[in-house]
Amino acid sequence: MKFESTQIIGKGRGKPMGFPTINLKIPENFELKNGIYAVKVIIENKTFKGALHYGPVPTFGELQKSLEVYLIEVTNNDLINQGIENLDGKIIKIEIIKFLRDIIKFKLVEELVKQIGEDVKNIKSLST
Repeated sequence: MKFESTQIIGKGRGKPMGFPTINLKIPENFELKNGIYAVKVIIENKTFKGALHYGPVPTFGELQKSLEVYLIEVTNNDLINQGIENLDGKIIKIEIIKFLRDIIKFKLVEELVKQIGEDVKNIKSLST
């Protein structure tokens, strides 16, 4: 599955956990099972590996669905060095590579951080 979206303002929780995400506008008529996915992210013809979250955020008590992607091993400076100054108004293309797991409600944020680290490790090991 492939789709396109644009960045929206998020809650800012990913960065302090060590996993800054790009929060995405959920496309109209979007049909994707809630979960965590390995994805390919394309911004201005540049391709990155990513971890995508789609669904509620139960660890933080949120039932409303969110769509956000973490670019693996990519910093803001990396984006700037590739000519991507900011993401405002940019089309972000996502290609789903693999479903990793269902969304889990963790009792502690530290457990969530550990699991995200495992998800990222699993995605890095995939050949895309």
